[in-house]
Amino acid sequence: MLRIGFKKVLSRVKAFENYKMGPWVHYPGPLQNEEEGIMSGKFNKAMLIGMAISIGLLGASQSMAYDGGAPGGASITGKITFKGTPPAPKLFSFAKFPQPNFCSQADSDGKGNRVLKEVNVENGALRDVVVYIEDIKKGKPFNFKGTEVKANMCRFLAQGGPSTFVGVVMNKAKISIENTDADPSDPKTKDGVLHNPHGYEVKGSSNTTMFNKPLPTKGQVITEKVKLRKHDSAMKVECDQHGFMQVWFFPVENPYYTIVGNDGSFAIDQVPAGKYEVEAWHPILGHQEKEVTVSASGKVEVDFDFKAQ
Repeated sequence: MLRIGFKKVLSRVKAFENYKMGPWVHYPGPLQNEEEGIMSGKFNKAMLIGMAISIGLLGASQSMAYDGGAPGGASITGKITFKGTPPAPKLFSFAKFPQPNFCSQADSDGKGNRVLKEVNVENGALRDVVVYIEDIKKGKPFNFKGTEVKANMCRFLAQGGPSTFVGVVMNKAKISIENTDADPSDPKTKDGVLHNPHGYEVKGSSNTTMFNKPLPTKGQVITEKVKLRKHDSAMKVECDQHGFMQVWFFPVENPYYTIVGNDGSFAIDQVPAGKYEVEAWHPILGHQEKEVTVSASGKVEVDFDFKAQ
């Protein structure tokens, strides 16, 4: 994720302006009047801002490089809790979507509705949270092999972690989605229940399509390259056939992340000594950050409390 602020850009502009280089950018020939002089100044300013942004973007790009050759000896642990009354689950009438009988075999309220629990709380512990340490440039090995999702009983399920509602992706890495659904009792879907994974880059209320492809056959897999272009965005995959099929992903750039367990606890090990921002992210409740300092072999505990938005 791109993490260069506008204040940093302005600071670089001022640095350029204060550097004594003389009138290094100007209109050819002598200035004819005051207006032309003003325009020249504006042009210089624009050039300065452009150069500062370019350098900032270059610096941001370079800062994202990760060297996995120096694991640390510290650990960060904690727990994610929820304060107050959790939001009620969303209900989707199966009758409004294709294959209602087949899809109703999972996550049904018994009254003809799919139950989508976006905020999952048990005994005060909040599930489906990604905890991530930002801006570690060197540490334990990082071999991200991509993200896998299965369409199962009309659900998109993230694979490989304690949560099936939330996972992680890496920009420019792969995401694969496999269809495991077929309904032998229906001649039209005996070879596969049609799903249509629609990938979005999400930031606030803005959703930008990343891919949108049909997945009609059981055993079929589609693989796409993750392309996130916005600062601090997330990724969502939703089925255009069955709107209740939803799964979320947080983008990571280093191996210092984890998804909390069912009891809300987490642990990140092999952390190099230093000062870091630890981020806890939930797709519906947002994110929180806390600064921690760890010694070479220290143990630090940091907890996060979420509440309804």
